[in-house]
Amino acid sequence: MRCTVAILVSILCTQAFASNDSDHTEAALRQLHRATTTQPNGQHLLNLSALRALNDPDLRPFFNQFSQHTDWHVQVHAVLGIAELSNDHTIDPWLVQQISPTAREHVIAQALDDGLFQQKQIEILLQWPPLETAPRLLLLADLQLLQGTKNEAMLKELTNNTDLSVAMFAALLLGDPTAIQTTTQSLRRATNADKSIALARTLQLVRQYKLKDASPWLQSLLEENAVALSEDERYWVLYSMLSVDPLVGEAYWSRAFPEEPTRRNQAKYLLLLLEAGLTPSDEHITRLHIDLEDPLLGLMARAGRVNRPTSIVTTSDVTSLIKLVSKGHRGSAEWAFRVAKNHLSDSQAERFYMALSVIPEKANAMRKAAAIKAFVQLIDVAPASAWNILEQADDNSEQQKHLLLAMLQNPNKDIVEQATKLRRNGLNKADVMTLLLIARGSSPLPDIDEEYLGIIAAGGGHLSQSLETQAAWLYLKRMGLADRALAAVSPE
Repeated sequence: MRCTVAILVSILCTQAFASNDSDHTEAALRQLHRATTTQPNGQHLLNLSALRALNDPDLRPFFNQFSQHTDWHVQVHAVLGIAELSNDHTIDPWLVQQISPTAREHVIAQALDDGLFQQKQIEILLQWPPLETAPRLLLLADLQLLQGTKNEAMLKELTNNTDLSVAMFAALLLGDPTAIQTTTQSLRRATNADKSIALARTLQLVRQYKLKDASPWLQSLLEENAVALSEDERYWVLYSMLSVDPLVGEAYWSRAFPEEPTRRNQAKYLLLLLEAGLTPSDEHITRLHIDLEDPLLGLMARAGRVNRPTSIVTTSDVTSLIKLVSKGHRGSAEWAFRVAKNHLSDSQAERFYMALSVIPEKANAMRKAAAIKAFVQLIDVAPASAWNILEQADDNSEQQKHLLLAMLQNPNKDIVEQATKLRRNGLNKADVMTLLLIARGSSPLPDIDEEYLGIIAAGGGHLSQSLETQAAWLYLKRMGLADRALAAVSPE
């Protein structure tokens, strides 16, 4: 079998590239250069994200080199990549100060979401005078969440900002009725476009920081028409109200749709309850006129029982959640994955991810995507269960290929070891992905694998450009050419 593989590799090399290491190297260098050069369709950003997913400390110089790129999107990937590879897994305030204002705003927002900030880094940036108002507000909100105290001076200054989303949320954080009223009046006088943008951002932050103190303001929007709202804007205000103050919000929810709701309204306002973390009650079901035997709406209502405290969530509730994802209703499937990650216990989440990681026959594209998403999470929540599913998958089956694709999206250290246990019979797609996983490790590769890694790196493995970018870096690194790889990239 090994001889057969060697012959196949030799044929492929002859057809596509010269069979010596030098040609593979030059092709890999060209591939890495193309992959990191700005592309109109944004593919270079996906390639940078793929390199970040390797979690390879040897890429630190690479990301340092890109931190001053002319494209602010690239700067974001670079600074986040450096933070993810740092010993304490935190953002570097000095680097944040060196990038463009747009990049800085996005880096701070993403780093806060990803837990890459500690209190010390937040305080350093807040003391930096040039820091723009939008990221300053986010840092103040996070610090207020950490400490339970307000920086009233900074917040008061931000309430006078010309950016209405900054001024409005700062006023709500400050809790000053006069500032809230003044900024709301400015919001009312704004153009429809400016009002919509500011309102959407403010509502997002209210939900993100679970700002219950914003409840009176939200009520004024819903009840007193403090600001003229479109139907869509009213929906998002209601969602925010339900999220931060459900007892008050439910009264507004029951009046938000007609007495005889359409099926679209039934799904829309039932999903609103689920997203807000509420468990649909008999009263909710009656108000929505939902038949619990309905194959979608009834299942959504039953799955909503997972919003209860995890101590009373049952196996049947989790099973309903699994079945809901399999229905292919995009909105409820996205909610199901969020609630599994953010609310369910580890054992409940394990059951959810295990069931969805296995692809049924004749599965559609959405169900296959759900399997990949589930297996990525299962690796972290219950690795033993994940590796058991991998072991049982047939060689080069659709199941195995989707599991391998999920593994390529997860930097878990055990993945390399598990990949080495898989049997490789030739040069099919599953074998190529397995080799790419093995190449992440530190163990030497057999000559034949090194040869084929070079072919993949040069674009001969029929993989996505993102995975070819990973292959190019891994091949050049294994050949001792990391310096040439860094020189080949394009930090414009």
